[in-house]
Amino acid sequence: MTDATGVRSHLRSSADAAAAYRLVQGRVDALLRGRTDVCERVVPACPAWSIRQTVCHLAGTAEDAVAANLDNAGTDEWTQAQLDRLAGRRLDEVLDLWATATEAVTEFLAASPKLVGAQAVFDALIHEHDIRGALAEPGSRTADPAFAVAVGFLTTMIDRTIRRNALPCLQLTTPTTGTTQLGDPAKAPGQIAVELSDFEALRVFGGRRSRRQLATLPWEGDVTQLLPIFHTVAVRPPTEDLCE
Repeated sequence: MTDATGVRSHLRSSADAAAAYRLVQGRVDALLRGRTDVCERVVPACPAWSIRQTVCHLAGTAEDAVAANLDNAGTDEWTQAQLDRLAGRRLDEVLDLWATATEAVTEFLAASPKLVGAQAVFDALIHEHDIRGALAEPGSRTADPAFAVAVGFLTTMIDRTIRRNALPCLQLTTPTTGTTQLGDPAKAPGQIAVELSDFEALRVFGGRRSRRQLATLPWEGDVTQLLPIFHTVAVRPPTEDLCE
């Protein structure tokens, strides 16, 4: 399917996004419920945050979506307000807040443009794996329905960035999505390809790999020409390697 500009859409349906969001919320709840002993553990992927603060962001985002407090969504100030608002809550209390808001959030996502739902799932899923990394308890790395929704957000944003900045095309292959062509081969100055696991694709394009780690991936072509996408799709690559 293509949009009005002729760009191919990589997004799953809003209903898929709502179901994926509920899935991730349930997994994080099951992972952390009752574990007060780990709540202040530092999250290596987000070293300024503890596990509890990461959950505060997830619950706070859900609350803001329900309250339509989205004017500054994604800014540092918006996120910090979530952490400040929930700073005095215990981990299970924050999990309760997120669980309570989830029904309304999924209804909101089901009725929202597909990109909104995909971005919400991407944010929740990337932080699920951030938390799992802090616990050294990996899971949900393969055959995960939430990945298909989250990667729709990533590939859509990568595609737009490549086209807007006249970068080389990227041919991305994962087990779930197969091979996805990003960018316009007729106009791009060359092509780069990479095949990754679902989990590694999420972490690479979700800003969780250092420049050194990016350089060692099995690229076909000169990846340095694509570095701008790692500064615009999500967050800047970390300075230190993140091993998971």
